[in-house]
Amino acid sequence: MMTTMMTTTTTTIDYIFLSIFFSTTILIYHLSSFVEAFQLEDCLALCPNESFRAGCHRNISEDANANVTLHCRRWNTIVIEHNLGTYIVEESTKDLPWKIVTMSNGTLSTFSNLLTNTQYRYRLYRLTEHGVSRSEVSDWFSTYDVDYKPKPVSNVSLVKMEVDESNVYRLQAEINFEPADDRSCDYNILSWQNDHNLKYFSIEAIPNFRFYVRNLFFERNTSIHIFSINGDDTRSSNETIFSFTTDSCIDTHHDLTICPPAKVEGLRARDTYRYDGLYDVTVNWHKPSQEPDNYTIQLLTVGGDRMVLTILGNATEGRFFGIELGQQYEVSIIADSVGGSSPISSEILNSSEPIADYSFYYQIMIPLLIVTTIAISTAIYAYLRKRKEKLCRMQYTNFQTLSQKEFSTSTSKLLRKKESLSESERAALPPDKFELSSTKLQLKEILGSGAYGVVRLGLFENEFGVVINVAVKGLKDNPTIDDVNSFYQEIQLMKSAGRHPNIVSLIGYCTIYDKPFLVVEYCSNGDLQTYLRKVWNSTMNGILDRKPQFTFEQFLRDYENYQSLRMVANRLYDIQQDLTTSTEYITAIDLLNFARQIANGMEFLSTNRIVHRDLAARNVLVCSDNVVKISDFGLSRDVYQDNVYKKQGSGKLPLKWMAVEALTHQLYTTHSDVWSFGILLWEIVTLGCTPYPGIPTNSILKLLKTGYRMEKPPNCGQELYDIMYSCWHLRPQSRPTFTELRKDLDALLNSYTNNKYLNLS
Repeated sequence: MMTTMMTTTTTTIDYIFLSIFFSTTILIYHLSSFVEAFQLEDCLALCPNESFRAGCHRNISEDANANVTLHCRRWNTIVIEHNLGTYIVEESTKDLPWKIVTMSNGTLSTFSNLLTNTQYRYRLYRLTEHGVSRSEVSDWFSTYDVDYKPKPVSNVSLVKMEVDESNVYRLQAEINFEPADDRSCDYNILSWQNDHNLKYFSIEAIPNFRFYVRNLFFERNTSIHIFSINGDDTRSSNETIFSFTTDSCIDTHHDLTICPPAKVEGLRARDTYRYDGLYDVTVNWHKPSQEPDNYTIQLLTVGGDRMVLTILGNATEGRFFGIELGQQYEVSIIADSVGGSSPISSEILNSSEPIADYSFYYQIMIPLLIVTTIAISTAIYAYLRKRKEKLCRMQYTNFQTLSQKEFSTSTSKLLRKKESLSESERAALPPDKFELSSTKLQLKEILGSGAYGVVRLGLFENEFGVVINVAVKGLKDNPTIDDVNSFYQEIQLMKSAGRHPNIVSLIGYCTIYDKPFLVVEYCSNGDLQTYLRKVWNSTMNGILDRKPQFTFEQFLRDYENYQSLRMVANRLYDIQQDLTTSTEYITAIDLLNFARQIANGMEFLSTNRIVHRDLAARNVLVCSDNVVKISDFGLSRDVYQDNVYKKQGSGKLPLKWMAVEALTHQLYTTHSDVWSFGILLWEIVTLGCTPYPGIPTNSILKLLKTGYRMEKPPNCGQELYDIMYSCWHLRPQSRPTFTELRKDLDALLNSYTNNKYLNLS
């Protein structure tokens, strides 16, 4: 009797639990019918017989369609997988009847706290808005023994590789695998890359058999070892090994500001014998899909001589000239960008055999003929040059000033030699349109001095008979050989540059006197930096006149930015001007026009493959008609092979005007001139303020590498600042050209309205 009562009580409890599940589910799908749900719950609780229970709810003639399979298992856990849906799940063993264990809403159902090495099966009812389906019974699934040894996994594969979520300089890989037929739920993972970067972790294969390996380096061989384990990690399967190679940085990001360039491919070299054991070497390589900023090529000979060549990133060829190679030589190349340097590509080559001379006769006669020819040519050149010097000295002897006054004795000594030429000798001199006659020039007072020269004011009668002011530059007393070479280089550079309205152009020169001199255009208003500061000074005086409460201490705080620049303004002829006694009036449109003229002049220089290297307001001159001209070609370099100049030596550099690549690699191109133009534009907007105010010079590079750029000045419009900011792009090739800058400034001038782009009020 007691047994019967206990059985009846247990059955009643099961009925009550079933009633609760059915009632809860009906509430989910029938929120509008609370009365029906409560009636269903009461019915299920009161029905002791399962055959009568079916009348408590609406049955539908549909299968559950759950398709139950075993997902994974442990010694005390079974996870089943079924189709997506909401189910009431019952569980039974061979010794125990059905009982409700859970309500599942998804594709996986987990059953824990099971008996070891015991078989279970499950019965599922699908709940829909129309009612409850017929039940579906699963196969029998068994838990493990406690000391069971799992089987190894198979079919490991790489699903995808992508940038690590926490570090753009690392990768993460998603790995998928198939479990063995024993369907273990737990796995240990061991991974490493090239014997480094070891990682060890465990995973639970719920909801799927896949995992992520994170913080992987680019372009590394990666090994993954997978072990199946039992539930308490006391037994494990044999390892399953899977290997792959991670992608390169450039294939992942396609951005050379983050990644170093790829290794240079297709490296090859060809040497050509010239003479006397010397070779020219031409190096070629394939064009990459992403252009670096520049290439560095190194040639190493057997004798240990090392030659280095740096060229722009759009090139695929570099050349070395006059190299003594020996029997073998090595050529290597790396590509550089903001993101770093590529791996080295190198080739070891045998030099080609020199072309043998045909006979001993040629070995003797050819050098003798060359020496004889050189000697005769030298003698003829010396004779003609001496005659030309005599002619110029004779012309100077009779030279009178344009105001019908003779030169002073001190001025005459600057040019005169003792010899003179006859009329017949005068006609024999070779013509040169830039070689000036002393009868057309009068030297005046000294204006100033530069690095190696002295500049005087001069009066010059041009080809139209008009007398104009000019600047005459000559060497100092006792010049060094380097000074002389630099002077002649400056002459040749200005001669090759040609004339342009926004360039301090060459008028002429004379190289046959004791001291050669150079004649260039004269700009009466001095350099732009000093000119702008005069404007600022006048503006400040106006503020002081209008606002008596403006204190002298406030004035000093504003003015200290202008006094912090510890360098002499380079005005080509160093005219000292008084900031405090001159008043300048200028409009915002005048300043925009200055910027446009400078862009126009730099467009001309870049078209002629001339890199200025020191573009700044101090190196721009202002003429009386508000025309500005770019000056100081003494620091410029004419580069015809690669349009790039690499600074050698330890000379002082204008750091606050220099681009990042110039600061890090001392590499100067038209792109670095564009960066300097952006700084110059900032100088114009701020009326001559020193760039990066309050920031020490030795901190500039570190700040720029972090992405810092000068903020928009308060009086500057957004459109003008956008032009300025575009010049400071970290990647040189992404900066605008001077042609684009000139067009942008033209557009601002054409659409100018009061205070829209620049406010001087």
